[in-house]
Amino acid sequence: MKKKNDILEYVFLIAILVFVNIILSEHFFRLDFTEDKRYSISPVSQKVLSELDGDVYVEIFLDGELNPDYDRLRKSIKEKLDQFKAYSNNKLEYRFINPSDEADEQMRERGFRLIAQRGIKPKYFLEEKNGQKTEKLIFPGAIVSYRQNETPVQFLKGNKVQSDEEQLNQAVEGVEFELLKAIRKLSITQYKSIAIIEGHDEPSKENLEDITSTLNEFYAVKRVRLDSLNALKNVDLAMVIGPKLAYTEKEKFILDQFINNGGKAMFIYDAIDIRKDSLKNGETFGLSKNLNLDDLLFRYGVRMNQSVVEDMNCAKTVVQTGLNGEVQALNFPYYPIIYQFGNHPIVKNMDAIVLRFAGSLDTVKANGIKKTPLIQTSIQSKEVQVPFQIDLDELKKDLNPESFKGGNKTVACLLEGDFASLYKSRPVPFENATVVSGAKPSKILVCGDLEMIRNDYDANRKMPVPVGYDRDMRYLFSNKEFIMNTIDYMMEEELLLVREKEVVLRPLNDQKIKADKKFWQIINIVSPIMIVLIYGISRYMWRKKKYGTPRNS
Repeated sequence: MKKKNDILEYVFLIAILVFVNIILSEHFFRLDFTEDKRYSISPVSQKVLSELDGDVYVEIFLDGELNPDYDRLRKSIKEKLDQFKAYSNNKLEYRFINPSDEADEQMRERGFRLIAQRGIKPKYFLEEKNGQKTEKLIFPGAIVSYRQNETPVQFLKGNKVQSDEEQLNQAVEGVEFELLKAIRKLSITQYKSIAIIEGHDEPSKENLEDITSTLNEFYAVKRVRLDSLNALKNVDLAMVIGPKLAYTEKEKFILDQFINNGGKAMFIYDAIDIRKDSLKNGETFGLSKNLNLDDLLFRYGVRMNQSVVEDMNCAKTVVQTGLNGEVQALNFPYYPIIYQFGNHPIVKNMDAIVLRFAGSLDTVKANGIKKTPLIQTSIQSKEVQVPFQIDLDELKKDLNPESFKGGNKTVACLLEGDFASLYKSRPVPFENATVVSGAKPSKILVCGDLEMIRNDYDANRKMPVPVGYDRDMRYLFSNKEFIMNTIDYMMEEELLLVREKEVVLRPLNDQKIKADKKFWQIINIVSPIMIVLIYGISRYMWRKKKYGTPRNS
């Protein structure tokens, strides 16, 4: 009877396991018990992946013999892609490729060039093994393909002033965001609208070509003149970029009503007039200019100061230092380099930004408006009020740290909330126009530096110089990334919220490891032996006590 009951219990248990397995196979879920949720993907990613109506293919060029840090990045990429595959209902496939696996040197070099041409930047580093250093080339990136289109993904981004370990940790944090951004870029079907305002002697199309072409990958960009109340109809974001001529009251009213009806806006321009071309002759001046926008921005909660910032942490400019035409790149405090940011998703893990003759901002009282400084100079900075003179000969002298104690100066600020109309209690410039005030919440970015978004243009090559590229330092700063992140956030693209994920780096103490190495080696060798001996002796004593004499096993 007992045997029969045991068989029934066994059969019943098997039936329960089969039933649970069938249920779980129909309802996919994952449990992540880590503190920083490193093995989970965001609801935004789940939504995008579940809505894919085609197959996605990913080639990752990070494979082979890697040091532990890069191997950690590789494992993180694989874990995320496995999750993507599960949530996409197996519509995603991937494979890891080792570009260095080709035995023939010429074929290997050709493969390297092809990968670079597809948009993946290589990483050179020296690897030390058995006392010998060898130069290695790896490609910490991927190519995402969808419907005959492809786009590169660069994982190793982040703040370059951090240690290599911190940079790789930032890369691990950004794996989900970078992959999802590439998939979104290839699969997007409905484009939100962006209007670049014209009619005030703004920068030419050539000088905004780099940012415009990048925006066109995600949004529908057009140029608009504020010549009617319906000028911004069906527009999601209006961009005021580098005007030199003042706005009329009618144009300002159109902007004001657009914002108060929930439209997003960006104001990116220099508050003062600096003739930068005059620097070729060794000096220039900073003068006031009136764009008739101060009262509008003041109403919304920010004031653009009639000044520029100087910073000890700065880029360089080429100055003639000899009588025979010798030139030298010298620190130029009017070109601050910003590499310290807050934890806002717009600027998290971002590399340095370069400013050029940037103006400072102050926040002012505006009820119900949240103000978030996004870009600030270092504490070793100061302001220079207009009018002022810039003389390049002064750069030949050492900078005096005592004069750079003005503290952090805000250059870019994000405003969020229900904005009150400027025309709520003043005459309306249009007849019979109805004033709307704070009808819908909105977002505004105010930035006191046109060079944040403007690009130079190479007339010989007939192509734009990338936004944020510094010719003298030969370095591409993250100005464009800042603009794109800000626009994504303001347009309520939930994708940017993926950047909030933080993977806590818990580094081992190298000095303690070296000091205690022998101790832990002895523990690891002796402990198992001692455990076996203790177990054997304890078992012997227990059997002797129970049976009187030990029984042979």
